[in-house]
Amino acid sequence: MEKLPVTHLQTSDLEEVSSVVAGIYCAHSVRASGGARAEAAGFDLIRREPQPIVRLHYGRTVRIDAGSFPRLMLMQTCLDGSGTVEQGSLDIALRRGQTIPLSPGLATRLAFDSRFAQQSVRLDIARVETLCSTWLNVPALDRPLRFALSPFSAALEQAWGQAVDLIVNYARSGILLPPSAIANLDEFLVSLVLSQHPHNYSDDLRRPQRGLPPRLVREAERLMRAGGSDQTPSRIAAELGVSLRTLELGFRAAHDCTPGEFLRKIRIGRARESLLAPDAATSVTEVALANGFLHLARFSAYYRQMFGELPIHTLRRNRPRAVHEAVREQA
Repeated sequence: MEKLPVTHLQTSDLEEVSSVVAGIYCAHSVRASGGARAEAAGFDLIRREPQPIVRLHYGRTVRIDAGSFPRLMLMQTCLDGSGTVEQGSLDIALRRGQTIPLSPGLATRLAFDSRFAQQSVRLDIARVETLCSTWLNVPALDRPLRFALSPFSAALEQAWGQAVDLIVNYARSGILLPPSAIANLDEFLVSLVLSQHPHNYSDDLRRPQRGLPPRLVREAERLMRAGGSDQTPSRIAAELGVSLRTLELGFRAAHDCTPGEFLRKIRIGRARESLLAPDAATSVTEVALANGFLHLARFSAYYRQMFGELPIHTLRRNRPRAVHEAVREQA
């Protein structure tokens, strides 16, 4: 029987916590330093898949050698304390409230003080590189994707923190999200860091591109309407054989909006159809999640902007008839 990964650990055994962390990230060595009395280390695996989220503190001053960081792309947020990270020939200080991207394939060493605590998201490298190649409209990247070893900008830090907090809150509440909602949120995470933080393909992504011909804009619209709630602009661009930038330029010319905004309107329209014909068990939360909306307040705001009322009002106005018909059918 396969052994399930540890989800929570509190221990004074440094080797034990190092072994658990290695199971999520990569093999590494941890060495305690300093003469201060050690506190218990703590490890929490908040979410296993598809992109694991971990909270970790060692409770003592440590130095870590992570080797070449094989196949490991980590967005590391400092929650408390301070430290340093070296990748290749570069190094940077870790400060509270800052997120630093760590890229794969580079000699990596880290040092944390005794108060250092982190929350880290392991990005799926295949997802990130596939999305980048889709945006560039190339079959595959010709070199590994590597992010600049620098803190997120203030705007990216805020957006990243809100998105990760949303995932953490759902994970801890035990709510089972629809697969399409999980896929959309994880692609949003990848898109966010890929579009907003510098990397070795940033200049290529900024190069001018021609917009999508009207014929292909119409085909993209058809794919949006025919697809499920897991449909994304990136998938549509890949199916059409164009870059995401080309798709965006085509939609701005045709509709004065992005493909994402156009797709969102389609999903809100589907949500309204469900709320106009509810059954006794229909809820706004259920409808929002089924249509790929994880942030319920934003869903309500988008819905009100389109239809001039909150989704709960649509549901309440139409529910009595549905409930009455359900009772009559059971009689």
